[in-house]
Amino acid sequence: MRLRDLARRLRRRLAGSGGDAGARGSSSEYEVITREEAMAVSSDGWHDPSVAARQDAAFRRLLDAMYRGKPRTDLVVYARAVAATGVHDGTLLEVGCGSGYCSEALAHLEHLALRYTGLDYSSAMIELARRHYPSLDFVVGDACALPFADGAFDVVINGVALMHIPDYVRAIVEARRVARRWCIFHTVPVLAERPTTFLRKRAYGLPAVEVIINEGELLERFREAGLGVPKVFESLPYDLHAELGERTVTRTYLCEVLP
Repeated sequence: MRLRDLARRLRRRLAGSGGDAGARGSSSEYEVITREEAMAVSSDGWHDPSVAARQDAAFRRLLDAMYRGKPRTDLVVYARAVAATGVHDGTLLEVGCGSGYCSEALAHLEHLALRYTGLDYSSAMIELARRHYPSLDFVVGDACALPFADGAFDVVINGVALMHIPDYVRAIVEARRVARRWCIFHTVPVLAERPTTFLRKRAYGLPAVEVIINEGELLERFREAGLGVPKVFESLPYDLHAELGERTVTRTYLCEVLP
């Protein structure tokens, strides 16, 4: 038992360092809840400037590591998935852009120069994004009600946001609606056997909801939304076996808009 506890503490310490050991560094106090309870969890914490500042600081460290030649897996996968669309001179919307840090990964890791627009639910995140990248477009908005016309972007990427949206099915449908050619759902935590599970946790110190989606169901939701899945990428390690009794992984899904 002591060895197990020691190993768990070590994994969490490594996760918090920004390395490839996992994605749990900013999260704690997981509790399984119902979908109805998840819908009632306040999302106000994402608007807190202190949360935005802590997330931004964490990803600034990841960008520093990227420029030193040690990019974390999720940044590499993000850029590779966009590159796999073959769109090199088009428009891209990132839903759940945070402070816009992934725009740097596109340029540095794959030398992509798509016309980037970032959207986030958090006005505090968008304020930071506009400060960091004044030449890019950023919008405050809801992933479940995107403020754009049908087919407005060549590529729409949901950037690690699906896991924080209780109505994730609606978010998938909306991404498909505003995408002309491609949708990417990046670093989605999935289960193989257990049904889709909702969790309450603390993220950057404040309450948040998390959704771990059954992969079979997720693929069916893509199909129902009119999306094919030509390629899947393994992303950042994120194992919630201790909480859910089943190993979890994260994957990035490259989805093609079907006629």
